[in-house]
Amino acid sequence: MSEPKQQRSRDSFAKVRAAVLELLHERGTGQFSLAEVSAKAEVSIGSIYGRVASKVELLRVIQGQEFDRLDVETEERVGAAGVGAASFARATAEIVTVYAEILRENRDLLSPFFLLGVEDAEILDRGRHSGDAGQAVFLRALLAAAEEHGVDLTRERADWAFEIFYSLCVRYLGLGVTATASPHDAYAWPDLLERLSRTVYLTVSSD
Repeated sequence: MSEPKQQRSRDSFAKVRAAVLELLHERGTGQFSLAEVSAKAEVSIGSIYGRVASKVELLRVIQGQEFDRLDVETEERVGAAGVGAASFARATAEIVTVYAEILRENRDLLSPFFLLGVEDAEILDRGRHSGDAGQAVFLRALLAAAEEHGVDLTRERADWAFEIFYSLCVRYLGLGVTATASPHDAYAWPDLLERLSRTVYLTVSSD
């Protein structure tokens, strides 16, 4: 979808985007209509159809914009994590904590698109693209920290550490479950971060 040339059109679509994000937050799924988006945004449904052909297309556009933002944020925050840390253990904890916090802060955005991706291949592919990009940033930060502290870390061990970290985070945060379902967790968030950091450190430090 091309960027509208007129400021009025840009402002109108910004309202639509905000309305979609609010509905995703409220419902935890994509179960809402364009009429609801129109009413919440106070933008005519005709104006919405002037930009997109369907609700699915609108969701794809919103996902693309938001995931682009998230990719940049992940690159900046995770890429800087662990730099100059006093030890490899400390660097690992910083990398794990920063990435986990990004997932937690964006749970209400990520979870609905996990669900939508089950039915829509384009949404699934865009989500995988961001997932792969985030993994790459995490691994670069971890491998750079290992090099800085003289730790012999193979890519294979780093990959496995990420898989463990990401799987546990997704499960704890309940990504891909509806808003009415509560993630099953036995630990408080700070406790989980500590356990995740220790697990990743032990995984990448073991012979």
